[in-house]
Amino acid sequence: MRNEGDGDMTVHDNDLPAGRSTGRRRLVRTVAAVVALCCLAAGCGLWAEDMEVAWDTPVDRRAESQGNGAWLAGDTLVHSRFDAVRGYDASSGERRWEYVPPGRSAVCHAAADADRSVLVLTRDGDGPSASAKGKPCATLVAMDMTDGRELWQAPHPATDPGLQDFRPSTVSAGGGIAVFPKGDDLHAVDVRTGKPRWKAALPQGCVPGRTAVAERQVAALLACGGTGDRSDDAIPVGAELHAAAFDSASGALLWSGPLGGRTAIHWTSRAEFVSADPVVVAASESGDSKGGAYLSFDRNGRPNPPIDFSGPYGEIRQDDRLTAAVDGARLYVVPRHTVRLSRYEYRLTAFDLTTGAPVWGGTRDDDRLDGGESARFLLGDGNLTVLAWHDDGARLHVLDPATGDRRDVYELPADMDYVSQVFEYKDRLIVARYGAQEPVKPFTAYDRR
Repeated sequence: MRNEGDGDMTVHDNDLPAGRSTGRRRLVRTVAAVVALCCLAAGCGLWAEDMEVAWDTPVDRRAESQGNGAWLAGDTLVHSRFDAVRGYDASSGERRWEYVPPGRSAVCHAAADADRSVLVLTRDGDGPSASAKGKPCATLVAMDMTDGRELWQAPHPATDPGLQDFRPSTVSAGGGIAVFPKGDDLHAVDVRTGKPRWKAALPQGCVPGRTAVAERQVAALLACGGTGDRSDDAIPVGAELHAAAFDSASGALLWSGPLGGRTAIHWTSRAEFVSADPVVVAASESGDSKGGAYLSFDRNGRPNPPIDFSGPYGEIRQDDRLTAAVDGARLYVVPRHTVRLSRYEYRLTAFDLTTGAPVWGGTRDDDRLDGGESARFLLGDGNLTVLAWHDDGARLHVLDPATGDRRDVYELPADMDYVSQVFEYKDRLIVARYGAQEPVKPFTAYDRR
């Protein structure tokens, strides 16, 4: 990848007449000035290199809304859907293994500890029609992601119907453990053996909801407080959302506190993890309202200033709130700005978690993506990589996360389907697709030229 100004601009004019030599020098200076201005302006200064398809997996039929996900573990890609889980060779796209739930049972949810190559899923109980027998999502299964071999299996506690929105993903994995609620408790088992590791020290009067696991800690949303008898309700009336972190090795409580600080957030509000370490939550003010903010905490549980979903930097829509990336100190999102009543422009923006203020981006004039709309983020190897949709196709933008300066731009084939997730494998970009209501290719790999 090279800058427009990095080409050979040397002009040998010693053999030219004086007038032509002077004109040539003026032309060079003019071109250099234009190139310099382009290099300073967002949306100019880098040539986009083409990316070509290296391999495709065969098309899958349409999916259901449950059990969908994709992960990269070593050199194995894993794709989960309601009726099967499959492993593919990341180098060639060839299928390595397949797991099909017994009978007519379905995969309810799947989570992965990719660093340890273990996938943990919940599925219906055994039998020809487990769901019809009242055993939905009744079994925990762990499998080796390299070969699909089952590692262990255990009963999975049923979720109270009144808590299904509060804890829709009942198992999470990472840091060598699988974590799941059991009644009003939070349990962890060894991700490879299934042996019990701990029961979390929950704050008194709190019920666990969503969880997210990092290497150092387990983050959880809790419904705490409230009044009244729980005999008729899953959660006491008036309970509010708290955030908490537990030691991943012991389950000891590291810290907990109200999610909204001085402003209480009702336990029925939409709140989802963007990151487990540091803890970052995208939370609506109430119910599923448009108002809300990214709420984050430092390692001691002290709340950082909120980053509102709407501000001078634009608006982060409900459907885009989890299209975000977090490193140790920053949140990366793509707010939109209203240009006219039905026209919008999207601007990549980095926020400092400790201050809640934009570090770079955040204005309509600061366009880091050449007018693109972000699809997915990747953070790693000192780069912030953004796959963005444009009017003429998709491009991969590689930026410096500290400054937002673009380092590379790659052009992807114009007919590329929608993307659920992206991975980097060696010198390739691999896109994953799942949960589609029409047939799609689960994985496609692209080569950088």
